[in-house]
Amino acid sequence: MAGFGPQVMQCPEPARGAALEVLYRRVPSALRDRLIAEVLDEARRGEIDLSGLWVARDRAGRILGALLTQPLAGKAAALWAPEVRASWRRARLAAALVEIALVDLTARGFRLVQAVLDESAGPQAARDLTRGGMPRVTELIYLERETATPLPLAAVGRGSPDPAHGPTEGLPAQPEPSPGFAWRSYGPEIESEFRAVLEATYQGSLDMPELEGARGLEDILDGHRGAGLFSSGRWQLGRIPGEPEAAAVLLMTEVPGRDAWEVIYLGLTPAARGRGLGRAVLRRALELARAHTPRLELAVDLRNTPAVRLYRATGFTVRDRRAVHLALLGGPGPAGAATPART
Repeated sequence: MAGFGPQVMQCPEPARGAALEVLYRRVPSALRDRLIAEVLDEARRGEIDLSGLWVARDRAGRILGALLTQPLAGKAAALWAPEVRASWRRARLAAALVEIALVDLTARGFRLVQAVLDESAGPQAARDLTRGGMPRVTELIYLERETATPLPLAAVGRGSPDPAHGPTEGLPAQPEPSPGFAWRSYGPEIESEFRAVLEATYQGSLDMPELEGARGLEDILDGHRGAGLFSSGRWQLGRIPGEPEAAAVLLMTEVPGRDAWEVIYLGLTPAARGRGLGRAVLRRALELARAHTPRLELAVDLRNTPAVRLYRATGFTVRDRRAVHLALLGGPGPAGAATPART
């Protein structure tokens, strides 16, 4: 949008405070100044990257709109929906901010970009992202449960769901058979095996299927390592003895700033699916977390019905829901028209 109209550009460093004023204009005024000061201070310390701060300016240099992107591990990036002052061309400016940010991220070698919107964002933010090349692909459900509470039995009576096989209407509660997983922690001695199993768990996954094949295995591993505080003991490989194709991967991390651990990935190989083994993986997660934290958290794609049923049946409760907008960069993909986040 060059020429005599508004221009979209990377925000000059002296204008970052004014740009953040626009970006956070919905934040209550009593908190906004402190938030902006904290962000600028974090940028000076190198804790946040403001090179992805974009602005739309009029001919007088006034900032009409702003958008922020942040790099994530594994060639991924997060994008916050643009904020644009009310004007007759507001929608066009908002879309232009998204489009140019995606072009920049593509040039910098990123492979995927995601924006996650909570209910406070409103429908306008979703329309702006979609117009700019980031359509809504799904909704994430955020769940939590206490670690001290044991898992309930697999079948608890009339109408209760079995995560793998559907309703168990009219059946009495039965003890769960031991699934027989043998668990090992991630480390150099099982590196190649761990990679092979992890890659197998992505085949036909119902969690964000748009991302299948979007990144290489190394980028996926980098992304998981960059989520929270990495510890190899919280990454687990499970195998069923005597069944070489039946395996599971459990990746957990400590959540910075909260007294909780997060399951950042739980995956079963195709040969292990549909057998109720997801419950055994969650049991392992609780065993590892119980001595360290009172709460376990995770997020799941709304479309992954078996996983949603599993988590509900094992005592997880919903704490939040957020819409996911996605763009795949650097090549053709189903998510974004601009060939422009598993979470």
